Amino acid sequence: MSFSRSALRYAHTNGHTGLLYTPRGEFIITCGTDGDIRHWTCISDDDPRSSCLGEFVMCIAHTGTRLLASTDRNTIHAYTFPEMDSDGILMRFTAPATCLKVSGGYTAAGSEDTTIKVLKGDTAGNETVLEGHTGPILALDLFAERKLLVSVAGDGQLKVWNFEEGKELKTIGGLPKVNSFESASLYGTPHFEPQTGELLAYAVDNEIVVLNTANWEVAFKLRDDSVSSNYSCCQFSPNGERLAAGTTKGEVSIFDVKKRKAVTVEIPPSDCNAITCLAWNLSGEVEVAFCDATGQLGTVFLGDAVDTGNGDGLVDDQAELLGDDYEFEAGDDVDAAADDGDGVSLEQLKRKVMNFADPVDHDDASNQSLDSGSRTVPAPVAPQIKLFKQQTAFQPSATPADLEHRYMAWNDVGIVTAHVEPSGDSSIDVEFHDASIHHALHISNYNHHNLASVSSGALALASNESSKLVVIALAAAGNKEWSLSLPDCESAEAIVATRYLVAVATSSSFLRIFTVMGTQREVLTIPGPVVAIAGHEHSLMVVYHSSAPSQTQQHLAAMLVNINGLSLRQEYLPVPLTPGRQLTWFGYSDTGSPSIADNMGLLQLYRRSSNAWFPICDTMKQSTSVSHNFFVVAVSEKRQIVQAVLCRGTSYPMTNPRPMLQELRMQIPLCDVEVEKSELEDALLRSSLMQMDGAEKMQKETAIKLFALACSSECETRARELIESIACTDLLQLAVKYATKRGRIHLSDRLCELLPQLEAVQEARKQQTLLGASGIAATIVLPMTPTSASQSGPKPKPIELSSAKRGTLKRLVNSPNMFKAASAGSRPSTPDITPTPLDTQENIFGESESEVPMGKATDHRSPLNSVNPFAMKRKLGDTGVIFGSEKLKLAKK
Repeated sequence: MSFSRSALRYAHTNGHTGLLYTPRGEFIITCGTDGDIRHWTCISDDDPRSSCLGEFVMCIAHTGTRLLASTDRNTIHAYTFPEMDSDGILMRFTAPATCLKVSGGYTAAGSEDTTIKVLKGDTAGNETVLEGHTGPILALDLFAERKLLVSVAGDGQLKVWNFEEGKELKTIGGLPKVNSFESASLYGTPHFEPQTGELLAYAVDNEIVVLNTANWEVAFKLRDDSVSSNYSCCQFSPNGERLAAGTTKGEVSIFDVKKRKAVTVEIPPSDCNAITCLAWNLSGEVEVAFCDATGQLGTVFLGDAVDTGNGDGLVDDQAELLGDDYEFEAGDDVDAAADDGDGVSLEQLKRKVMNFADPVDHDDASNQSLDSGSRTVPAPVAPQIKLFKQQTAFQPSATPADLEHRYMAWNDVGIVTAHVEPSGDSSIDVEFHDASIHHALHISNYNHHNLASVSSGALALASNESSKLVVIALAAAGNKEWSLSLPDCESAEAIVATRYLVAVATSSSFLRIFTVMGTQREVLTIPGPVVAIAGHEHSLMVVYHSSAPSQTQQHLAAMLVNINGLSLRQEYLPVPLTPGRQLTWFGYSDTGSPSIADNMGLLQLYRRSSNAWFPICDTMKQSTSVSHNFFVVAVSEKRQIVQAVLCRGTSYPMTNPRPMLQELRMQIPLCDVEVEKSELEDALLRSSLMQMDGAEKMQKETAIKLFALACSSECETRARELIESIACTDLLQLAVKYATKRGRIHLSDRLCELLPQLEAVQEARKQQTLLGASGIAATIVLPMTPTSASQSGPKPKPIELSSAKRGTLKRLVNSPNMFKAASAGSRPSTPDITPTPLDTQENIFGESESEVPMGKATDHRSPLNSVNPFAMKRKLGDTGVIFGSEKLKLAKK
């Protein structure tokens, strides 16, 4: 016994596709992401009847007289069958319904909003709501006789309910976790045995787990050694004797439940993808229909028994004769039974039933060895490695092109929407957030543009099915629109418009750059298949595939292009993506920093001065449900926010009604983010990484708070380390004041020792700022510690000072506390002065001290006036110190 495959038929567009058989098996009904319902009389039907119910249909169910469908309106809608006239709404959700089941007069539906609703009868009202999952519902099943419902959700849990009482009976974990139905590939698909409900099967990894519903323990597991991937769905046959399961590589397994083994099934063709749904023909046990992730429909049917030469059919016949309890040992000669020509091996019957010995002589043994040597052994099948799906080109902040009403572009400048009428006519609407940039536009889409980009300088339109580029210069006077055709049948893969430039990535791996008014500026070669393109002012960045994907992730890189007049500079850098994720948004911040976001909500920002990517926000941490997603629109470094649209249970926002923008706060994913220390560290890092308003002020305020927190935690070493790493003299003054006020004398003295070093670092930073553009590195002059060798060696020669510098040196020499007296054994005292804000260099050095005559005796030191925070500043013996921008090297004579 074996099952054969039919040829695959195109049913719907790419995406999750569902199907079912009508109760008498006369129709196969399919639904898909194109919003159509199709009725097939059989797999060879060349003209199936089609009905459009909306933008997408996630799941369907048949009650016998009506067809139920989940539409894009977040409802379960009823239609007469086969007329497909509207017959009312049964249920409403806050997100699209993802699974639907009808059994025994009950209707159950699960949604991406994590809720399950059970309705008795055919009229709306009196629903039972089951809540407990924390992820989108992926699949469910009913057994009405025992009032049982089983569900699998994206939180990785299987739950069994008594839906009449609303009580949870059993929870099983260990299933794959996903945050949206669209990104799921393993649905689990639990299914009760339809006759008695004593068994419950669900798919986990590469096996089917069957539970006993009496005690919810594992009864047995089914495994097919011929499959090479994980199971995505499974379903019992109507009589419960067989079970069908589909895999992520398009393979179908048929199991004999009583014998607990797999039946031979024809291998899938190369164009078959992951199976999303399968169903048995209710009129018999000989046909299973399935759909894959690319919208293809196929069937597996019972064919004639074929002798494959491995004796499987004979073993089945022998097991039938000897009974189900009889087991053959590993040494049974199946090949001998195949050579008999009868249905049963007589030699095995003699050995096993009548305990006859098997006489073997040397000749027979030699003949057997020759026969075994001449027998052809099939070569082992090489294991197939499933690679991660390579991402195709997309437009940032755009919704899929197969939608009738979609966003072509949405950014901080405006919104471009496309509409397709039932008559086939299409149009494009452009709205600007600031009306002073340009008035709203309504354009007839005669050229079938499906790519768009809008900026304050231009609106660019193109299509990946044609070679025509159309640009409307918004700030120009006179003829604003210009167009051209790409050469050699090139088509646009991605497009971007900035204030000054328009760039198109073509199918020939070219990056064509134009000015806003249409001057062809550059033609560059992209090293790999393009993924997305973004721009800001005179800067462009292209993300492309640097190499083929591995089993767990893609390998992306970016090409950064900066244009300055007629000169061009190009850089290459890697694009980091967490394994298992895809790039969903790509753009620039309001200050011109490249940013990316993946499908799990992690937003990263590239800082060119550091040549590194920094994670700045995890949008999923700010979502109230794992089924919700944020559609990123813009990133603002100045305001420290991410503008995004909340999509409840979906990945893309609806065009009508227009959703509201939300402002998400940026937060670097540090450890223990709820602790005050981590919150301050997050604010300090963001102020140092990004070009935000008042960054310097925030750095000082946050750093002094961290300093105070370290002092209160008795971590003086950490407090000193913080001041030393920031290297800011103004912050050092505040820290010394705080330490002195708190009575931490030792910490205050240690901080004073850092002043020369911090001044050197600060001066070097200024030099790097001035000379960094020319590539000249500034040298940091750190203070030199005097050693015994330097003291005993020859004295350095005094340097020649100009007349302008002699005054500065004279002022320093006349200071009574500038150098230590040779006979003094302690530090010179400092007059007791009232603390004032020390904001200038003169205040740091203490101008009031220079007014004390040199011959005047100093006051006696006491615990109250012995602390001079800046006394160590004036220990200049054998030390190179930077005073402002002048370098004075003073040698002690």
